[in-house]
Amino acid sequence: MDKTKIRQAVFIITYTVLLILFVLHFDDILSFFGDFLRLISPLFAGIAIAFVLDTPYKKMRKLFHEKMKLKDGFAKAISILFVYVLTFGLIALLIRFIYPAIMKNIQTFSGNLDDYLAGFQNFLNKLSDFFGMRRVDLSDFNKLIESKLGVIGEAAADMLPKIISVTSGLVSWVTKFVIAIVLSIYVMSGQTRLISQVNRIAKAYMPKKLYDKTLYVMDIVNTVFRNYVSGQLLEACILGSLCFLGMLILRLEYAALIGIVVAVTALVPILGAWIGGGLAMLLLLFVSPRKALIFLIFFVILQQLENNLIYPRVVGTKLGLPGIWVLLGVTVGGGLFGIVGMFIGVPVATVIFILLKNDVNKRLS
Repeated sequence: MDKTKIRQAVFIITYTVLLILFVLHFDDILSFFGDFLRLISPLFAGIAIAFVLDTPYKKMRKLFHEKMKLKDGFAKAISILFVYVLTFGLIALLIRFIYPAIMKNIQTFSGNLDDYLAGFQNFLNKLSDFFGMRRVDLSDFNKLIESKLGVIGEAAADMLPKIISVTSGLVSWVTKFVIAIVLSIYVMSGQTRLISQVNRIAKAYMPKKLYDKTLYVMDIVNTVFRNYVSGQLLEACILGSLCFLGMLILRLEYAALIGIVVAVTALVPILGAWIGGGLAMLLLLFVSPRKALIFLIFFVILQQLENNLIYPRVVGTKLGLPGIWVLLGVTVGGGLFGIVGMFIGVPVATVIFILLKNDVNKRLS
């Protein structure tokens, strides 16, 4: 046998052995990769934080370096410090002013739950009598809630032995968070050097065609995710704030709690805001069906304002993704990876759509 045939035989044998080992030890390999990803999760978190804060960082760096004529190194350091102080300051302000309001809303709702259920039972009775239907009894539902609250109370009594494990978990989480922050600062401050090094390594070891295609794909991924993250965060904050202010004007209960819920769920395109609005309406339905109806009318008007005025101006046509692709991205991403998949499903679908559209246009031309 010549060297070529020997090489081919060795390759086939090696591939077969590795495939058999992979099939036989699939669970172990999957567990190993899961542990490995959890181990390097602070790295991914640091890259994500740096990616989110990169746009304000670049604007601040440009302001200090070009407008205020500071040296580039000093402008870079003070920009990073300013961005992180501003970010943590905003988070601290939100916790300081919004958290007490949310907790007060939750305590008020829990304290008035019996009255809400009685009022809702009365509303259902009138509705059933009006339509000539059989009455719905909520007493079982009330007993179920009371039993669950009793279970929670019993669990709270047994919580002391678990404090040590909870504390160790909290320490581990805080440690990972600090590592992620340090890594994000390193990535943000040295991104030019890091990108240059990765680019040089890829150019040295990859074939030219593969290198060009990889560079092309990564440029699209960077543009799409940057536009999506900045636009979606800003749009969710605007929608949550308008919902909060509108509920204050209409004097509806739990404005702070519902505003936060709507803002968080609005991060998911199309479905998110409606899910948050549905939860808010269900909450207000226990308080008063009339107020729930007022909120529904207000939220429909707010959604029309958001879809026709706010979203086009904030996010605009940056993504350029048809509605069916947005829905597909949210559905498939949520089905595969849960809540995280719902958040990243749309930008991933946008990248696939742009690559497919460009390839089709290239082939047709």
